[in-house]
Amino acid sequence: MRKTLLGLLALLLPLTVSAQLISVQPGTGRVKTEKKKDNKVKATVDADILTRYYWRGQEKCGLTVQPEVRLNWRGLSLSMEGSTGLHNDDHQEIDLGLSYQLGPVNIGVFDYWQTGLDQEDRYFYYNAKKGGHQFEGNIGFTCSYFSLQGYCVFGGRDYKINGNRAYSTYVELTVPFRLGSLDWQMTAGMTPMESAGQWNTVTRETVLGEREVTIRDYDYADGPACCSAALRCTKNLKAGTVRLPVFAEINTNPYLKKANLLFGLSIIPW
Repeated sequence: MRKTLLGLLALLLPLTVSAQLISVQPGTGRVKTEKKKDNKVKATVDADILTRYYWRGQEKCGLTVQPEVRLNWRGLSLSMEGSTGLHNDDHQEIDLGLSYQLGPVNIGVFDYWQTGLDQEDRYFYYNAKKGGHQFEGNIGFTCSYFSLQGYCVFGGRDYKINGNRAYSTYVELTVPFRLGSLDWQMTAGMTPMESAGQWNTVTRETVLGEREVTIRDYDYADGPACCSAALRCTKNLKAGTVRLPVFAEINTNPYLKKANLLFGLSIIPW
C-alpha cells in the first residue's frame, strides 16, 4: 500500500494547475474555491449543522454540530474539526489534520478520535488496541471537474476481526456540477478490501420476541465494496458578512443496503 501511494504521488506531482480551481475538502464533501497561494497566513472558522451525521457511509448520530478551524499558508493547511451531538451520550469526535496542496495534488495526515472506542473515552490515551485514535494518510487529485481522494489508516485503532492490522482503505470520487441555479455534487466511495471490524451485540426482533445477537460490524465492509453513494444539492445564501449554504442530501450505503435523506446548514464568515 505504501509503495502504491508513493507511486501515485510521483505521477501526479508534475501536473500543473490554473490560477483558480474548485476543490472538495477531503472527507467532508464540501466544495470550495481556492485561489493562488500567497505569503500571508489565513485563518478560517465555520460550522455545519446536520440533521444526521454520516461519515463514509456509516451513520454516527442524529442532530449534530460540526465546527472547524483552519490555518492556511502557501498550500500548507492545519485543521481542527469536531462533531458533537446534542445529547451527552451522542457520538463525539475530534479530528486534527496537516495537509499540503501542490497544484491539483494534495497529501495529508490526520488524527481521528471518537467516543465509543475506549471504554473511558480518554483523549490522551494512544493505546493502539484500546484507545480511540486512528491515524490516516491521504493523497488526492482535484480539478474543476472532479476530486479523487484516497485514504489509508496506518496506525492507532485499526484491526480486523481476526486481530491483524487492517490498513482500512477508502477511495472517494466527487463530481460537482451546476443545475437549475443550484450547486450539486455526486459522491461515490468504496473500499478495496476488508476494513477494521469488531463483534457487537445488538437487539433483534424475532418470532419469539426481542433477543440479543452478536454480529460482525465493519468500519467499511468485509471486502471490496461500494459503501457510500450520495447526491447533494446546495443553495448559497448570504446574511451580511456570513455565507449560509443550505443543502439537502440523499446518502446511501449500497453495502449495507441503506438510504437516508438529510438536511444541513453551513455558517461561513466571509
